[in-house]
Amino acid sequence: MGRKPRLHIEGGLYHIIARGNNRKEIFKEEEDYADFLKILQALKQKTSFKLFGYCLMPNHFHLLMEVGRTSTSVVMQRLLTSYTKHYNKKYKKIGHLFQGRCKSIICEKDNYLLELVRYIHLNPLRAGLVSRPLDWEWSGHKEILSDNCRLIDNKEVLGMLGNDPRQAVKNYAEFVRDGSKMGKRKKYYPEENTPYVGSDEFINALAIKHEDLITKRLPESRVDIRISLKDILSKVVKESNVPVDSVVNGVKTSDVTKARALFIVRAVESGYKGKDIAGIINCSESNITKVKMGVSKETVSGFTCFTY
Repeated sequence: MGRKPRLHIEGGLYHIIARGNNRKEIFKEEEDYADFLKILQALKQKTSFKLFGYCLMPNHFHLLMEVGRTSTSVVMQRLLTSYTKHYNKKYKKIGHLFQGRCKSIICEKDNYLLELVRYIHLNPLRAGLVSRPLDWEWSGHKEILSDNCRLIDNKEVLGMLGNDPRQAVKNYAEFVRDGSKMGKRKKYYPEENTPYVGSDEFINALAIKHEDLITKRLPESRVDIRISLKDILSKVVKESNVPVDSVVNGVKTSDVTKARALFIVRAVESGYKGKDIAGIINCSESNITKVKMGVSKETVSGFTCFTY
């Protein structure tokens, strides 16, 4: 039985991973990395996909892209074919350079874009190739930090980190530094038969809409069992001993600030989207993102710097 075709969602966010055949090197020298990026840039101009992050490693690469009308299958076929021809001609090789077809992971954009950008750009650090992500020349990390973006579409990424462009760049750099001690996180590498990253709601919506292409849904027992946002808020208010109206309206006191941060953390952990959380406590989605970046369940009790 042949493999099912890739699921193409116009405007969908995809994490693409391609490895060298038998995990062999696909970049032998710096010129190879540069040549690959030139091919990618030319292809991007023709097919108009957005690129939020990328990282080229010696024997594999990562792309985080939002596709338009041209599917990831077509984009990757053109990219891999063009680079393979260039590589084989240069090194007088024949045959396949890449291992099978690349891994294509459909990702929930609202809750995972920033995390995936960070995770992809930290690959060289986790591999021990550099001590700082900024030292790796062949990723989009440096582009996001600079005004010279050849490949990366950084406005959307930075827009999630603040309204002031300069401060957003600083927030991004801090966000990546905070993740530098994180190891490989399995949730960003789902199984082959469930290549999706997102909340239960997101994955099941895909499964229902694309039953002919998706072979595995989450168990029904995992659907719609989350505690409601109002119930989360009620529990936080009770634990924090603050008036619910103060939390909803953002009264600027230390106790209310901590309670709002705790509510956001618990709502995010329960799989709710930023816009839904923001609607409950009357704040912007960027504030939700700040808490997601800087607060954890363990540290929220000491959180005092978050303002609305």
